[in-house]
Amino acid sequence: MTQTAEEKETKRKAHNAEKMRKWREKNPASSELKAKAAERARQWRKANRERYRAQQNAWYAKNREKVAATNRKREQRRMKATEQAPAAVHSDE
Repeated sequence: MTQTAEEKETKRKAHNAEKMRKWREKNPASSELKAKAAERARQWRKANRERYRAQQNAWYAKNREKVAATNRKREQRRMKATEQAPAAVHSDE
């Protein structure tokens, strides 16, 4: 069975990414490298405002749905618990 060029490239990239993660785990970035990366990110956001805004909006939309789903599950569990709980009977006799 032969692999297409696209499959080979995807596999190669995944392998290289895994190697880089392992290497980075053993060799954490210095504060200077972190500062450089942060500055690059700021420059990119400044140069690509529309793309950055679109990415942020997509992230917020996804996060809002995730939070809403969590709240729905929590409410369902709460309602189910109140339905199953025996009614408190208070008698003053």
